[in-house]
Amino acid sequence: MSDAADAPHLRLAGITRLGLSGRGPKDAYLFDPHRLALPAWAHALGDGPPALLVTLDRHFDLVPPAAAAPPRAAGLRALDEFARWELDTRNYDHVLAALEAGLLADAVVVARAHPRGAVTAPRWTDRHGVAHGLVSATTVDRLAHGFGTPAAGLASSEAALLLERAERVVLDVDLDCFTSPSDADPFTVLPWPRAVIRDFLLPPGSGPFWDAVLGKCVALTFAREPAHCGGVLAGDALFADACAVLFGELLGTDVP
Repeated sequence: MSDAADAPHLRLAGITRLGLSGRGPKDAYLFDPHRLALPAWAHALGDGPPALLVTLDRHFDLVPPAAAAPPRAAGLRALDEFARWELDTRNYDHVLAALEAGLLADAVVVARAHPRGAVTAPRWTDRHGVAHGLVSATTVDRLAHGFGTPAAGLASSEAALLLERAERVVLDVDLDCFTSPSDADPFTVLPWPRAVIRDFLLPPGSGPFWDAVLGKCVALTFAREPAHCGGVLAGDALFADACAVLFGELLGTDVP
């Protein structure tokens, strides 16, 4: 892409854009606060049709935003400013904001913890009266088991329908997906070793699910959020292990 075309992205402080050469998306966006996914999605999706979001997180970031999100027609700068100044610093309302802005059509969410106020229903209607499908599961395995076959469970079947009708997909990962609260101290998180990350991301039989996701995936967004991952140093070590599996094994591309 030319420098002129890249200029808007270069204004997005704290977001690093990477070109990928492997399977699936050709662009990745790295940042720390997860709410910066909103301008990253705006940049990645441009003026094309709204995308289906497939997001992996420790938390169901499905809390409605307090302020109405500007429409995508307002432009990248408006959405970037909204994410930084209007979205909650707890980073749990960016998904529904992106649905309301018209960037995303529906969402498939893999997560385990529900923040207070998170939407748990399978559909959410935004301020404009537009309904969006929300498919949720606690693990990739629950979505991938029997995917595309009569043996699939409800969440897997609903995810398959959303993936089939979606024109584009955005894959989103929060690094804290690969952590668990300590039983001794719930405010202390325990990073997962690489083998556990691999078992979670690539459970047996998950090939058809990932084929469906990556076949339409136009971008990957990756939030690091070190405060939720044991701090900067622990987060860096976890990021390295997660990247080895996500980029190296799932996407088959160079590890950043």
